[in-house]
Amino acid sequence: MTIAEKHDVAKFPVLVQFEFHPASKEAAAAAEYLHEVLNADPAVPGLQISTYFTPDDGSGEPPEPRVATEADRVLVILLADDHLAVAARKSTRSGTTWGEYATKLREITEAAGHRFMPVQLTESAWPIDKRLDDTNFLQAWAIDGVEERHKFIARRLVHLLIRRLRPRTENEDAPPVTIFLSHTKMDLDHEPRVVKTLLAHLTATQPEKTWFDSGDISTGSRFAHEIEKGVEDTALLAIVTDSYSSRSWCRKEVLFAKHHQRPLVIVDAVQERETRRFPYSGNTPVIRWKAQDAQGVVDLLLREVLRHYYAEESLKQRKREGDVVLPAGPELVTIVHHRKDKDQPVILYPDPPLGPEELEVLERTGLRVETPLQRHALAHDLRSRNLTVALSVSGAEDLGRYGLRTAHLDSILLDLSRYLLVAGVRLAYGGHLGSDGYTLRLADLLRDPIVEQLRSTPSTEQAAPELVTYLPWPMLASVRDEARLGPLVEMLRCGRPTDIDESLDPSFVASPEVEVPSDTALCRFAWSRGLTVMRERQTSEMSARVVVGGRLGRRDNPYLGRMPGVLEEALFAIRTQRPVYLVGAFGGCARLVLDALDGIERAELTSAYHEALPHAPELKKLYADRSVDWDEFESIAAELKACGISGLKNGLSVEENRELATSRSAERIVELVLHGLQQCNQPAAAGGAE
Repeated sequence: MTIAEKHDVAKFPVLVQFEFHPASKEAAAAAEYLHEVLNADPAVPGLQISTYFTPDDGSGEPPEPRVATEADRVLVILLADDHLAVAARKSTRSGTTWGEYATKLREITEAAGHRFMPVQLTESAWPIDKRLDDTNFLQAWAIDGVEERHKFIARRLVHLLIRRLRPRTENEDAPPVTIFLSHTKMDLDHEPRVVKTLLAHLTATQPEKTWFDSGDISTGSRFAHEIEKGVEDTALLAIVTDSYSSRSWCRKEVLFAKHHQRPLVIVDAVQERETRRFPYSGNTPVIRWKAQDAQGVVDLLLREVLRHYYAEESLKQRKREGDVVLPAGPELVTIVHHRKDKDQPVILYPDPPLGPEELEVLERTGLRVETPLQRHALAHDLRSRNLTVALSVSGAEDLGRYGLRTAHLDSILLDLSRYLLVAGVRLAYGGHLGSDGYTLRLADLLRDPIVEQLRSTPSTEQAAPELVTYLPWPMLASVRDEARLGPLVEMLRCGRPTDIDESLDPSFVASPEVEVPSDTALCRFAWSRGLTVMRERQTSEMSARVVVGGRLGRRDNPYLGRMPGVLEEALFAIRTQRPVYLVGAFGGCARLVLDALDGIERAELTSAYHEALPHAPELKKLYADRSVDWDEFESIAAELKACGISGLKNGLSVEENRELATSRSAERIVELVLHGLQQCNQPAAAGGAE
């Protein structure tokens, strides 16, 4: 039985699917803004809700209506504007109008038990199709200003996601979350009157119920019991004013919230001073009160509520027997009572892990606390194997065809790299050092305290480089560039190819001080040879290669080398029987190679396609004149077809490779890659680029 057969593939707790006409820049901008709202900085583990965009093949035709299947809950957001309204009525080559597409989307979304949320971006964008007459569109068009309109949609989206993630009956939305305003009456009428301002704002603008004070408790009820009961299913907004921490009931409300693991946000409204800050109100998001920004407070609270429920659902999927799930970082007040449990549990909480100084305190309880990333590091400790895994990643022009954006590719690169690093693998990458490249992002990731902590390199030892970056001739890098990479990055400068010298062009010196241009056939030949030599060297010094995306090459976005760089890197790995792992869900050359292995014909593997690129005929002649091997793209396609998926020497079964080809989960992708490496049993000498 293979790992794919053993593994019950965990779905994302929730996924948001944005649907809009490909010609609409307004709808695309709204979707990208909403993606950012739902995803924290990819360089730091945190809230990351998967998103998917309308697939766009460039034809303007509606794609086949589908709802994502990789999540337990899917929220389909139809962003309707004038482009969609006009296209809705026009016939298409496929015979399906955009109006029919939107209608069918609603049908299959609701039939699958998911949620359909149409948004009206312009006044004329309703109802798109008569069959949607009975559907209530969110009237975002009535909000003035693009930024405010985006924020308005984001708030409604967050509300709905919370209601889909909360426990609910059948397929109905859960009731809106209740907001518990924890405050002291001593400061109720004192400036800046935070509680009254927030209460007025919540009453006027929010669908949530607000649990305010003793007036919400039925006559004759026990005060302590009702307060605790009120807190245990709410989101607590603690209004910390000068007197707050001195009031016993305020302190109890915070403790109730901590005990019941409720979302909690602190509003810092202290005007002069606190005699003593209540210590158990820490480890929570804090926002400073600003008189004109009540909405900012509510936005932070609801984002924390969303993070809370998403983390809870995500951790439940990873829960082992004996685990206790905490949706926030553990602290003494939230775990100490588990010491009384007969079988002391392991506390599982969301990434990022706490720092060593906090963990040292928690260890005194005798309880173990872990995050999914820590478990991954413990389960896959490959430091003794001395493995170097090369990353072949670059932007793919066809990302849109797969319903993705550059942000998705950036996120998967950092997630994959983080998982590989904490498993003790050294990374290799070949690329420029510009701010828009991946080299600097990978170097920053190495300095991430989380990665440093989980790799567990003793501070007394000289840290070995954890990233090897290859610099091809004639690419330039200054001493400043090299220093900026830091001590954990080793930069290997590849020498000038033996078939390139000053006899071809005086600028082709062994150590150029000015960058060689690429605007002539001869210069492109020089660059092609330099890049090929660099990729051959990297292939000989690596243990394996992971391929994601990769530029295909178009007239408006040509590649610099003999062929698309990621294609050449994958081809060299396959030819030398190095383990190569093809992550196909992000399109580009990774998908191209997978299709070729399956014998699917692609225009990008024909000579005619590449002959349209600058200097292509002259480049081919230069290769022939210099007696340098030239593989026609048709022969490359035939070579890959002959290899097939079953010919990949990567330790994975055909079934596992096909799962790798479609998965968007960084955790699952790395699990497959590491399993493959372990099956390959690569000798230690194969790793390292010393």
